Amino acid sequence: MNSAVIKDFVLAVNNSNNAFNLNINPDSVKISTSPVTDPTTAPTPIPAAPNTVDTATTTTTTAAPITEALIIKRVIFRSLLTNFTSDLLNPSSTAYINRAAMIEEQLTRVFQSALPSSFKSLNVVSFRNGSIFNTVDVYFSSTPADSDDFLIASILMSTAASITGFDIEGSSISVNGLTSSGVSHNISLMTSSCLALLSWLLSSQQWQ
Repeated sequence: MNSAVIKDFVLAVNNSNNAFNLNINPDSVKISTSPVTDPTTAPTPIPAAPNTVDTATTTTTTAAPITEALIIKRVIFRSLLTNFTSDLLNPSSTAYINRAAMIEEQLTRVFQSALPSSFKSLNVVSFRNGSIFNTVDVYFSSTPADSDDFLIASILMSTAASITGFDIEGSSISVNGLTSSGVSHNISLMTSSCLALLSWLLSSQQWQ
């Protein structure tokens, strides 16, 4: 029946193990044409035979799947070693599809390794000239600490040297508008503080 087809379709698309990156509202799914429609009227009950005990009929309803709220981070980084071509503006072109697949495959492994409990998926959004600016949406579960902008930028900066097929210019990384220069500045402040503390500890030992 239509209802069974719709239920199986929604469960399949909303399954967290697939790669669709798409959630579907069950109430929005309709079937325009099908050979078996849902009954519009209840079937006529069959009278119970004399001197027999009626068996109660129970109806089991399946609750709609719960859609997990995801945190989406817009990540932009520049690739200097590849020249931009106009076909990268067309999501249907071979150049766009191949580059998007290459980036998604490698960065998925990076985030799965660094944040296995909170990373869900990522999707290339677009490319633009200069040499190539790559825009990617990264999806996390509701774990603010793991989806922190500084942490995401730091992961990309630390893994840039191990990426193959495309390059990541460390100073160009932007996460939801936060540039990697801010990350570097934050790291520099932490490094300076640690060095100052170490110097103080060494000088204190000399006086003892």
